Amino acid sequence: MKMNRRRFIVSGTQLSLAFGALGSFAGAPGLAGASSEVTSHKVLARGVKFDPVFVFIEPGDQIEWENMASHNVETIDEMVPEGQPKIKTKLGDNYFTTFDTVGIIVYKCTPHWGARMGGVITVGTPDDPGGILDRYLASTEVVKKNLPARGLIKKVRKEMEERGMVTA
Repeated sequence: MKMNRRRFIVSGTQLSLAFGALGSFAGAPGLAGASSEVTSHKVLARGVKFDPVFVFIEPGDQIEWENMASHNVETIDEMVPEGQPKIKTKLGDNYFTTFDTVGIIVYKCTPHWGARMGGVITVGTPDDPGGILDRYLASTEVVKKNLPARGLIKKVRKEMEERGMVTA
């Protein structure tokens, strides 16, 4: 039996509305009627750069990485605050996650790390952000594969100085 395309779209819409109403009634998170709102931020892969490179968010905010056809997102082990789950996505997958741990996170696109494709996420107001960045910078001398992060760390420090988060 051949299904009419128009009927399929309408049926899908009706099904979506029905489940949305059910979620609202049941108080299910992520569906219509959920009480908490998540602020979502987008990071796009453009060439071999993330845009924006630096994202400043609040705990509970979500980041979505899009346009990831030949890219991935991988946190750098030495540059993730304690308690923050590490990330390592598959190549080509668009991805989103919520950040609840206050701190500074440095991540990279593994295949383009040599071209310095990476980014920095600052969640909330970390204690001693200058000290955190100093530790991250020092770790690049010990873990040589993290050398491309030096430029990111220096640039985010400048951005944080401009925002009044770090003193010069």
